[in-house]
Amino acid sequence: MAGNPLAGKERRVEYIDLFRSFGIILMIMGHIKYGNHFDKWIHAFHMPMFFFVSGWFYRSREGVSVGVQIKKKVNSLLVPYLFFEIVQWLILLIYIPEYRNAQTLLHILTENTYKIPIESGTFGISPIPGAMWFLTAIFFIEAIYIVLNRILECSWKLHIAVVVLTVIGMLATIIFPFRLPWALDAAFVGIGVFHIARMIRKTKAKKVLNLKIWPSLMMGVIFTILIMVSPKINMRTGNYGWYLPFWINALGATVAGWNLSRYLEQFLNRFVPVIGRWLKNIGKNSIVYLCLNQLVILAVTKGLDLIGVGGFIAKVPILLFTIAILFGFGKLIGNTKLKVLIGK
Repeated sequence: MAGNPLAGKERRVEYIDLFRSFGIILMIMGHIKYGNHFDKWIHAFHMPMFFFVSGWFYRSREGVSVGVQIKKKVNSLLVPYLFFEIVQWLILLIYIPEYRNAQTLLHILTENTYKIPIESGTFGISPIPGAMWFLTAIFFIEAIYIVLNRILECSWKLHIAVVVLTVIGMLATIIFPFRLPWALDAAFVGIGVFHIARMIRKTKAKKVLNLKIWPSLMMGVIFTILIMVSPKINMRTGNYGWYLPFWINALGATVAGWNLSRYLEQFLNRFVPVIGRWLKNIGKNSIVYLCLNQLVILAVTKGLDLIGVGGFIAKVPILLFTIAILFGFGKLIGNTKLKVLIGK
């Protein structure tokens, strides 16, 4: 998992890059705001799916100390988090006068699951926490799991510890009179998803990730319906709606998407390989898209506003321009010495 927090370190499984790319595109569309129904649908699974992928690729490294493993996570997750948060804060200082104090930086770096509580007549409220919280969440998921796995190994004690942490995470907004810093409550819930993925890989249950196309399509339809009739959830804000449906929908939609990505990769490789390569590139450089997408969306939106393109009709060009610009950043950062900024 070193380097890209949304990718495995072992031999690449390219349809997982494709699966990951759709998660990134859905995230970008969510930040552009394609409507409440779309927002409800993606929030049910598009963050859990990344925790699931990370858990799937987790390996217990008995010959490597806990400290060395966590240090690698610091380099691949916290370094990008700190760098891109500070860079975006400095850029936004130019446009948002209310940002010009140390308190806003402290807020961004610690209380990163909700936006800076200041109003700005031109640019609205800080966009940054909408995505960057994921990096601290996945860091604590992996760091905590590394420690638990080393102490408890893969035993019933580990299962119990994961359940306890997951329950605390889901109830955190009720238990505590304040939000936990660094998306810790979301991380506790994510540990549950991470652990389930690891257990699926270790057991015969992994057959659910090798379904035929028609059962996969049916699952996609069924879980889309279930998501739409269930309460809206949002891991960033600690809102899980009905607890059991949250887990059923998140895992079910993830399994459906995983399977469909295998078939989509086969189709793209055969008929439109250039699109397949482009999408897989998004998956491979997903951390760049995660860290910069909201700043790019903000710039593209303002640029289109200046030429009189706004409203819902602007959402398609905003999406296309944003992905194109992020593709350029991905190439620039991922293929040069700048790649150290994303843990490579």
